[in-house]
Amino acid sequence: MDYRDFGETGLKVSEIGMGCGWPNYAPDVDMVAYLRRAFDLGVNFYDTADMYWSGESERLLGEAFASKREEVIIATKFGTVIDDQGWHKDFGVEYMHRALEGSLRRLQTDYVDVYLLHSPLPPILDDEELLAALHKLKEEGRVRFFGISLDGVDFCTEAIERWQPDVIQITFNLFNLDVTRAFPMITEAEVGLIAKSPLDSGMLSGELSADAPFKEGYDPRQRWGEESTKKRQEYMEQLRSILEKPDRNWPQAALQFVLSFDAVSTAIVGTTNIKHLEENIEGAERRLSQGELEKIRSLLGGEFAKLNLGW
Repeated sequence: MDYRDFGETGLKVSEIGMGCGWPNYAPDVDMVAYLRRAFDLGVNFYDTADMYWSGESERLLGEAFASKREEVIIATKFGTVIDDQGWHKDFGVEYMHRALEGSLRRLQTDYVDVYLLHSPLPPILDDEELLAALHKLKEEGRVRFFGISLDGVDFCTEAIERWQPDVIQITFNLFNLDVTRAFPMITEAEVGLIAKSPLDSGMLSGELSADAPFKEGYDPRQRWGEESTKKRQEYMEQLRSILEKPDRNWPQAALQFVLSFDAVSTAIVGTTNIKHLEENIEGAERRLSQGELEKIRSLLGGEFAKLNLGW
């Protein structure tokens, strides 16, 4: 595993991080053993949120890493609430403090490395009280660094300009390329960049072809809708001749592409399959060839360059 600078935080994060939302999480899987195996493979960055599996994700991370807290980097998020009212957002300072206390308790720690706003809308940048409260948490040492998990290149650049966050988390993969317009700014501002959904929720794993049956439980095609799913499948065919090789699978190629950008600090994957995790890490140890990157760039010079199919 290789490690990269996490902006100007002074931290070094594994190129492959773990996204702990685990859409296909099964309670009968020994996730503590799985997390510790990921650590043994070199993963030191873990991304979670207070609402993932009603706090169970944070609890499992706490159980797995309480004894080696200083050896892992944990990012958690707040602001997405699931209660009797259903799904809604709350980025109020009072709620933030209450959410942080719950996260610290479940994580079995007295600080979080990175505290992220969980998918707010751009008007959040007007909330000076919230920004001041985040800075105070840093001063108190309960939060080492803060940032925003967001989508949209314009929101990203405005957030960096107005809030100067330590970290930005944003969707970045072969089907969401518009964000690369912000990479020069991210690099210049020395902001840590977490690439979320680098495998496009499974499409870039090659698991969601046109003839693939719908998965039981969670299937992102239900979220995307018919038109967006069809576009993704068509683009997969255009990329196949470049990325599909006997010694490399689709996820490895997709991760190698994301990690070819120096602005990216870590790419988080959400698999719960240890074999897939091992393959992802193995693939990240290699890079796409210059010829392959040039062929991809030729596609990026057309309609691919403006792709933003969303999460």
